[in-house]
Amino acid sequence: MPHVDDCKKFIQYLSEHFDGELGEELEVEFMLHIQYCEKARAILHTFERTIILHRQTGGTTLPPGIHERLRAALRACQESHE
Repeated sequence: MPHVDDCKKFIQYLSEHFDGELGEELEVEFMLHIQYCEKARAILHTFERTIILHRQTGGTTLPPGIHERLRAALRACQESHE
């Protein structure tokens, strides 16, 4: 069973978390990581706000450029932990 004990693994599971596809044990570890990692909390908050704003505008897809900016932010975070 993989563990979410660092940001690199946290980022790998971010999409599954939002899709509700993490198993119970992994979801607990995911949430524990958020409690102890300020960067992970910031990333999670950014994604949550993006999703909320997108839903409020009634959009069915992300506006041009948003998806790539989110991916770039994730890559930057991953690179800072390598």
